[in-house]
Amino acid sequence: MPFGLKRLPSGATHDFDRFYHQILRPVAQDAGWAVSRADEITEPGTIVNQAFRHLQAADVVVADISSPNGSVYYELGVRQAISPGKTILVAVHGTELPFDLRSQRVLFYSPQFDQDPRFRFAYREALVSDSPHVHNPVRDALADLGLNFSPQTDRIAFEQELHHKIERSRNIEQLLAVWHWARQSGDLPTGALLSLSYRLAVEGDYASAIQVLDAAFPEADGDWEVHRQRGFYLRKLNRLDAAEAALTRAYELNPSDPETLGMLGGALKRQGRYPEALRLYQQGATLSPTSLYLAVACAGMMAIAEPDNPGPALARYRQLLSEIDERPGQETDSWANLVRAEAHFVLGDVEAAYRFGRAAVRYGAERLHLESTADQILMLDAHGLTLTDADRFARWLVEEAKNQPSVTVTERTSETSVPDFPHRMIFHISDVHFGTISEGDKQIDLHRFVDSENSDRLSVELNREFHAALKRSGCAASDAVLVVSGDSTYTGRQAEFELVNQFLTELCENIGMDHSQVVLVPGNHDIDWLQTKSNRANRFDNYLTFAHQFYGEELFREVFPRITWDLKTSGRRPEAREIIYRRTDRTMTFVGLNSCIFEDDQNHYGYIGKRQLDIVKDLLEQEPPDNVRVAVMHHHLHPFPEPLEPRRGDSVVLDLSTVRDAGFVEQRLERLGFSLLLHGHKHKPQLRETLVRVPQDDVSRVARPLIVSGCGSTGVSHHELEHDQPNHFAMLELTQPVRTPGADFLVIEWRELAVRLGAEWVTKQRWTIKG
Repeated sequence: MPFGLKRLPSGATHDFDRFYHQILRPVAQDAGWAVSRADEITEPGTIVNQAFRHLQAADVVVADISSPNGSVYYELGVRQAISPGKTILVAVHGTELPFDLRSQRVLFYSPQFDQDPRFRFAYREALVSDSPHVHNPVRDALADLGLNFSPQTDRIAFEQELHHKIERSRNIEQLLAVWHWARQSGDLPTGALLSLSYRLAVEGDYASAIQVLDAAFPEADGDWEVHRQRGFYLRKLNRLDAAEAALTRAYELNPSDPETLGMLGGALKRQGRYPEALRLYQQGATLSPTSLYLAVACAGMMAIAEPDNPGPALARYRQLLSEIDERPGQETDSWANLVRAEAHFVLGDVEAAYRFGRAAVRYGAERLHLESTADQILMLDAHGLTLTDADRFARWLVEEAKNQPSVTVTERTSETSVPDFPHRMIFHISDVHFGTISEGDKQIDLHRFVDSENSDRLSVELNREFHAALKRSGCAASDAVLVVSGDSTYTGRQAEFELVNQFLTELCENIGMDHSQVVLVPGNHDIDWLQTKSNRANRFDNYLTFAHQFYGEELFREVFPRITWDLKTSGRRPEAREIIYRRTDRTMTFVGLNSCIFEDDQNHYGYIGKRQLDIVKDLLEQEPPDNVRVAVMHHHLHPFPEPLEPRRGDSVVLDLSTVRDAGFVEQRLERLGFSLLLHGHKHKPQLRETLVRVPQDDVSRVARPLIVSGCGSTGVSHHELEHDQPNHFAMLELTQPVRTPGADFLVIEWRELAVRLGAEWVTKQRWTIKG
């Protein structure tokens, strides 16, 4: 409706606000509706997106068409095109309706609307009526064109469309939009309702999941799967009596379903009926002897049911660990890693519990499973087992569960289609430079950020920045990657690396990122130059010790696959070319190159070398070929666009900071399918797209330029910044999982902080790179 006082075509002035506040709103509220108008929406986001979301999701939309208002007509058209829900048209008596609206029912009201009881009655009846939805000519036309499906006209097509919408949804808002769209059609297919309720439950919205399943009744009264899932969601809301009733009904319909037995056991366990719960778990485990869920539930229930005799339960946990180790492929199974985490925690190995918990998250553990394990740990601790920091471990699991993204569909439907893809965010920082140098009697801190009355430490600064970026982009913390492209320290000493470890650990905990989401490469300042004077082979000792401490043994070996050194003084150190980082997930592969091959107290230049790139080629043969490949190194590939002073005589001007074998490195990276190279070193940012062509190139091959993004110094103090260059970091948002010519592929944003008191991070530049 229009807002405020408006002149009608008749020449009369009409107060639309008074009509809303005195008639439309109170009558609807009295009829039980929650009412809002567009100007009352206070949620964040663009006005158009908010309006469309409410137009699609509202059970009822009221449109006042008394005035020929373009926005009203436009929003009415959107509503009738995207939603099958009820739309009520109202207008002042005497309004001349547009031709396209004359076929629809309109409720007319008197200009003296506060004295028009007939309109109040008709309006209320339209609001509460259970009769079929009013005529919607737009939806009818779309259905005739085959662009819209209804269960009444084409049940199969409607069900397929509903399943597609569920699969395409990437977050809770999109899932709820699907529910609002579907529920107004009535007579919904049970299979789709089960799928939608499960996705909502994965997001933690159990109330909506129950509401979705309720729409399956009464037809689903004989469907044990509907009762089972409904009982589970009721139990998650702690409605234990209702959960038991639903699960008991599922058990009556199918007493041989192991999952129902496990869920019913869980409901009884939470009511303190431990012997009954144990019997149900054991019955389910007998029916499904390979189920890890039922096996670990039995082990925990044994401990809870007999707190004075924990021996059999602990023995069962040990047995479970042995059984998992004997099963092939369990290393990358999220649920197997969660069971390992619980077993190790109960048996007292807290470090192993966190290690396997992180592995479970890394391999896609669902929110429901993480929360279930947290509940089990707390119940075991409450019933007599002596567990160390059970509350802390359970809280950690719950926080990890909150950070888990929605299930997404990555299967391609055709050769050229792009699958649904959650945006990926890369936070690129470099040259943090924790450390000090001596100038006479003074110690100069080369790292800018400290806790004081006038500044915050760097982890606090970046925590604010990264949180805001994730919220703005809609990217989950679990879909982000932090790249640290070298020079984390200034002199490569152990004490400096301890500060780096503290900084990164705090930043990961605050953002909700796992250590596996951090990519590390060494820089020239991460080399202990004093070590090189006595034994050049030991120059990476402090860096590798730090990386091992940050990642932990298992993850360290995973991301540095060519390092076999046991980190003992007597052990054989890796060759510099073997210090290669590799991490892969479902859409991206990161390779960290060591550009400090020849770095020591005498030689200061970047170099990669053929032998290192040959190792990279071998490692990539094990990686998904369709993943976006990202290379990281410290030294820059290209010289910066800057003047160099001419020199006299025979002296040769060289930019020693550029990688010596840059042309060869670039050529090999392009042919290995890398899309992006990230680097640091220069304390100034730059961005290039480049492609090396050689005579033997296959002309049929699609050439894709390498995107080279250089980061300035994120943390160094003004002592090392040329001409008061600001501190800098970059945010790179990947918007497509493949590089499609002409389509947006990557958004790069530079954030800078000036060297002055009270400065704030600002966006210096933002680019959208095409595929």
